[in-house]
Amino acid sequence: MQAWQRKQEVMKEALEHSAKTCRRRLIGGVRCFFNTPAIAPPENRAFLERPITIIAVFLALSLLVMATSDYPLGVWMKSFPEQLRGMAKWISSLGTGLLVLSFSGTLLMFAILAPAYKLRKSMRTGADLIATAAVFVFLAVAGGGIVASLAKNIIGRARPELLQTNGAFYFRPLALHADFASFPSGHSATAGAMAMSLALVFPRLRPIFMPVGVLICLSRQWVGAHWASDTLMGWGVGVAFTLWLAHAFARRHLLFAYDSDGRLRLGEQYKAILAVRRALIRRMPLVGKKPIPAAKTCPSQSHPHIKPLKFSPDPKGDSSARLADLQTGAPQMPAFPM
Repeated sequence: MQAWQRKQEVMKEALEHSAKTCRRRLIGGVRCFFNTPAIAPPENRAFLERPITIIAVFLALSLLVMATSDYPLGVWMKSFPEQLRGMAKWISSLGTGLLVLSFSGTLLMFAILAPAYKLRKSMRTGADLIATAAVFVFLAVAGGGIVASLAKNIIGRARPELLQTNGAFYFRPLALHADFASFPSGHSATAGAMAMSLALVFPRLRPIFMPVGVLICLSRQWVGAHWASDTLMGWGVGVAFTLWLAHAFARRHLLFAYDSDGRLRLGEQYKAILAVRRALIRRMPLVGKKPIPAAKTCPSQSHPHIKPLKFSPDPKGDSSARLADLQTGAPQMPAFPM
């Protein structure tokens, strides 16, 4: 009984210590972000990485699609078979961002709690960088969805399901109702923020994340929840918010930096941590695998696939000459009995 009570006390102390560590590091991280002086962005900042440029381009495209293609596309997509709609609903569910938010939040908690243990300085630095990356992805996905939700409730465009009664260009601003919250699409904004943030943190996987995000946007049209212009503008809102957040991090030397041509890139410290992690994984011994024995004088003794040289007596009796040829590297001819 006393042992059980002792275990409960130890667990309670560990939880209290973890809660204090989380609270202290979260408050410290917020203070560090706002207290760090922000540098001015480079004058040659990439044109297509400016949030205002993204918003302007996608707004113009959305208005063009709204005026020319929304109605025929909406009528055409209503004729899709139910099997395609069922698959589109499953793809559309990824646009909520719950999977990425839960994963990044869990990773953030682990990274915050890691320095609570007795780790080396390099490991604490790696935990801090992982926490920064998790915070960036979490804020980008959550913030992009919140901005789109505010915008669509203010604009109040009718959804495609009200096409027969209200048409394709009916607006009721500040209706605060789901039927009049179509432009821009919240799922598309979340998908755009999700794809862009993950592509910035993992540049090598950009060809995977971006098409998946576009597929989520298209699924919102297939299920009949949004017009084409809604998903187009939602994607632009999510990408623009993510780029704005990435620039805010880069100006404070957090996670990102600027290239000589003004484009965003990962910071050298974060890339170094990833390189060290890859190197450690390569050097990590496999469980249950026997270590390779040290090399001996003859390579054939440590590598069974190399056949050892066998010297047989020469029928002509000139074995000394053949040994001299082996030492000098002269080409050998097989000895055939004469």
